[in-house]
Amino acid sequence: MYFSLRFNDRAGIDFVRCRICDARRRVISGRHLSKHSTDREKYMEEYGLSPDELIAKDFRITQSSRRGYQPYGKREWIAAIRKIRKNGGSIRAGDLQHKDQNLYQLAVWLFGDYDKALSAAGFDPQQMRLRRFWNDEKIVQELRRMRKRNLPLYANYVMRNHPNLFSGAVRQYGSWNKALMAAGNIAIPQNTRFGLLRELRDAVEWRISQALRSEIVYYFGSLRDAEIALKTDRRLLTGWSRPKIITLLARMHRSKKKLNYATGRREFPALVSAAEAYFGSWVKALYAAGIDPNLYFVHHNWRKSRAQAFTHDDRRRYVERPVTNRR
Repeated sequence: MYFSLRFNDRAGIDFVRCRICDARRRVISGRHLSKHSTDREKYMEEYGLSPDELIAKDFRITQSSRRGYQPYGKREWIAAIRKIRKNGGSIRAGDLQHKDQNLYQLAVWLFGDYDKALSAAGFDPQQMRLRRFWNDEKIVQELRRMRKRNLPLYANYVMRNHPNLFSGAVRQYGSWNKALMAAGNIAIPQNTRFGLLRELRDAVEWRISQALRSEIVYYFGSLRDAEIALKTDRRLLTGWSRPKIITLLARMHRSKKKLNYATGRREFPALVSAAEAYFGSWVKALYAAGIDPNLYFVHHNWRKSRAQAFTHDDRRRYVERPVTNRR
């Protein structure tokens, strides 16, 4: 069974006509012109055509509706490919087809083939075909360059955005952490990304240690980027925090609610669990909120010295509102 394309009579819209064989086609491609022993450049020069006149308008609209498509001209395409290269991305033909197929196809369409597109952008096509060889020196230089540009250095980010560097580092050093240690001045935190955000949220400006700043760099690139993530992370915006726990306890105390441990476990267990996680115990959480536990714990006499030992340093830390405008 044979199938054939059916076109209406609107030349240039539904189809374009080959000036050599008079065939109706959606695209006058290089493959079709090779049957006539010519190429796109010679064909356009001979008949005075532009690249847009080699494709039917309806088909061009269909192509432009694809996700991620940008209607670049030659100048815009060159700027886009140079930006990818400047950011450390690969512009080899295979890598670009995998990451940005639309950009690759535009290069072929605008320039005839990808090698000519690279040459127009100022790159050597033969050099671009060579795979980059990663040795110790190049890996360390690239890691320090990323650190200087305040880019995150945790493995998942590098695998997504710099896969060649990651694979080369793992191959050369055995693991990603060992490569970071070889680069020097890069702290590898024991805490998770979410855990660091919690520490940053609960710390006041003068309590942000140099160790915490170094660990933040690993996941976020800079303290400023970490503060931006702190304001947008939904887990932190909707979850528990020391100021939130203190505010709730103070509000419940003013409304004369029972705050003994047994009642809390029965009526508001989430608050009790959060208080124990953040303060160490329910009693310490009450002290941080300025509440005397003896009002609710009738079987225990909590000594004043014990309260003072906690509230003198810790209450100021927990009640004081964190300063977010840091540099």
